[in-house]
Amino acid sequence: MKKTVKTAKKAVKKVVKTAKSINKKTAPSSNALDPMQVMQIASSYWQAKVLHTVVRLDVFTLLKDGPLTVTQLANRCKADKRGLEILLVAAVSLGLLNQTGGKYKNNRLSNTFLVKGSKKFQGGIVSMFDSWYDAWGDLCDAVVTGKPVVDKPHDQGAEALRNYIYGMHYRALGQGDLLSKDIDFSDRKHLLDVAGGPGTFDVKFCQKNKDLSATVLDLPQTLEITTEIVASFGLEKRINRKPGNYLTDSSFGKGYDAVLLSSMFNQESPKVIGKILKKSFNALEPGGKVLVQDQMLNRQKTGPALSALIGVNQLIHTPGGAAYSEKEVSEWMSKTGFKKVRTISLSEPSPFVVIMGEKPKK
Repeated sequence: MKKTVKTAKKAVKKVVKTAKSINKKTAPSSNALDPMQVMQIASSYWQAKVLHTVVRLDVFTLLKDGPLTVTQLANRCKADKRGLEILLVAAVSLGLLNQTGGKYKNNRLSNTFLVKGSKKFQGGIVSMFDSWYDAWGDLCDAVVTGKPVVDKPHDQGAEALRNYIYGMHYRALGQGDLLSKDIDFSDRKHLLDVAGGPGTFDVKFCQKNKDLSATVLDLPQTLEITTEIVASFGLEKRINRKPGNYLTDSSFGKGYDAVLLSSMFNQESPKVIGKILKKSFNALEPGGKVLVQDQMLNRQKTGPALSALIGVNQLIHTPGGAAYSEKEVSEWMSKTGFKKVRTISLSEPSPFVVIMGEKPKK
């Protein structure tokens, strides 16, 4: 019996040794290259265009009341049945829709973010990215010339501006919840939001802090849309709209104890950013706080990828914009005169970096 057990143990050891030897020969090393990586990056816009097109055809909203067949959807979308079915199959494969028994239906993701009327509707920002598609096709021209290849959204007509501002609003809703939760403005009385666009962050801050009022400074045509959004939350009496241009105005005004500069630095050159910080400093009362929020690069400027790609987008759209690092922004703030400059960690899943500074009391 002992001999049998001994023999069995030897056999097991031999099998294990053989398996390890095979694994060493066949298992991919940690340095192995993925042969699909280049193709995945090269074709990544395919996925984006599927989403853009499904949103453009209003498929998600058409499915809000229940499943439909491709024939029913094609009739309502006024689309070719074969063409739409090919698109829907792709949408299902990307996790945007479900399909059971030949009928298509929304899933939790699309019901939450892609159906018009949803409190977390993101269709506006999808349309915004859709409108940028042709411009990204001219990226090489932007790199070679160092100049933008399109006009700013404000110069493209009322409809383009409306899509842009509402896209910003829908994107900011979730981030605004995180920002107002993680930033204590309970001791602040009057917030200035420079180039505040839809005023979404001001809405969230005012909802969180009952003694706070806010002023959104932006272009007149933008503020027409801001007024609609602010009124939809019943906060038009606490959130003022101030027509202005942060680039050309000599001053942002006086008497504020907080200034918000959100998602604007990557649109401008370091020289312009210095001027914005100086005007913000002058607008604050002693002890006032400036809050800079952006999707910034790390200190080594090697990522994250989203921040780097935002930098590319600014190359395409602006004459001096780029993605900047947390280190660069902190240094510019200190150079302006702000003290106690520090980075504030936001709750997950925020992709933003927030840096706060304070105007000295004396």
